[in-house]
Amino acid sequence: MEDSLSQKLIHLADTYETKSFLEKDPSQFMHNYTDTADMEVAAFIAANLAFGRRDQILVHVRSILDAAGSSPSQWIRDGRFTDFFLESDTSFYRMFSHRHMRLFCATLQQILQAHDSLGSFFQQQYTAQCKMHNACMHNAYTHPNTPDKNSSFLSAHSGAPLLSSIISDAFPAQCPVVAHGKDSACKKIHMFLRWMVRDNSPIDVGLWSHWYKKTDLLMPLDTHVMQQSARLGLLPLTKAGTIPAASLKTAVILTDAVREAFPDDPVRADFALFGMGVDK
Repeated sequence: MEDSLSQKLIHLADTYETKSFLEKDPSQFMHNYTDTADMEVAAFIAANLAFGRRDQILVHVRSILDAAGSSPSQWIRDGRFTDFFLESDTSFYRMFSHRHMRLFCATLQQILQAHDSLGSFFQQQYTAQCKMHNACMHNAYTHPNTPDKNSSFLSAHSGAPLLSSIISDAFPAQCPVVAHGKDSACKKIHMFLRWMVRDNSPIDVGLWSHWYKKTDLLMPLDTHVMQQSARLGLLPLTKAGTIPAASLKTAVILTDAVREAFPDDPVRADFALFGMGVDK
């Protein structure tokens, strides 16, 4: 990356990563709570509905959290979401029906009834996957001809388990609210992880920074971000001259490209690229 582009990205990140960014962004909702479990639930709901028009995203997330009251995590634990989401295939938000949202909340309920918070559950799952990975790496070293059957769990860029895949796998395939598929870009989950892991930010809350590294985060592939990345040469175009499809591979390529400007915090580039796309 040329130094001029690196400096431009840093300047843009400084410009957009400010408290005012929260005013029109779904990340605003987690800041309305002080309890960790409530912040995580509010953030997870907001992130998984974060597609389409921003004003409609905010309206629909706000309607859920208004119904949840002062403690969205307790609302989920108690199953009171069944009073809000109907046992119906009618649309709640775009292609997500009330029935889809009930399944989404029911899965959250199962997690929260067994764990103090989403963070404690996913930390446990991540730690278990890391142990599995380390055992596989040891086995591969001592028995080099043994195939690694767990390679699908491994990050394409660092060798560590993919936390986004662990989160996705916690939800049934019948729940389209959460992205599935080992090759999925998982844009909404990667955005949620940016919120949860990055610290020292007026926007991202860093609740999981003590057990997951910022350097292992992947860029959320928002349409604006991909367009600006291609324009700046951060994403190579396809042979047909088009922007590559949103996928895990594309997320890794872009993350590695912006890592040159932000080696210790690559997804900080999200603010620069998203801001450029929105304002253009």
